[in-house]
Amino acid sequence: MLEKKKHIFAKELSSQQRAKLKGMAHALKPVVQVGGNGLTETILAEISQALEHHELIKVQLPGQTDATKKKEETTALHESLPKNSHVVSRIGRMIILFLEKDPAKSPKIKISAL
Repeated sequence: MLEKKKHIFAKELSSQQRAKLKGMAHALKPVVQVGGNGLTETILAEISQALEHHELIKVQLPGQTDATKKKEETTALHESLPKNSHVVSRIGRMIILFLEKDPAKSPKIKISAL
């Protein structure tokens, strides 16, 4: 009887994986735009749904957000994301997110191949 290997999810992305994902996300438009109310439950649910569907997304923070607020929003977002999600980077108001899926579920982006 064959035993199925259990997939081990990455705790952190390597710099090469991050660079590759940033390159892949370059042409993407923001899928979710956070409004003036910040990260509400509705926005977090929409981000989780978008990650599940696309695996690699951009999230845009509100227009007049100062640097401290952006950092806080990024940290709060990372803590509330699904288990195997990663914040790839934050550039200005744009946050790039990646969801690592189990290879058995036929992911669009295979992190081990990056």
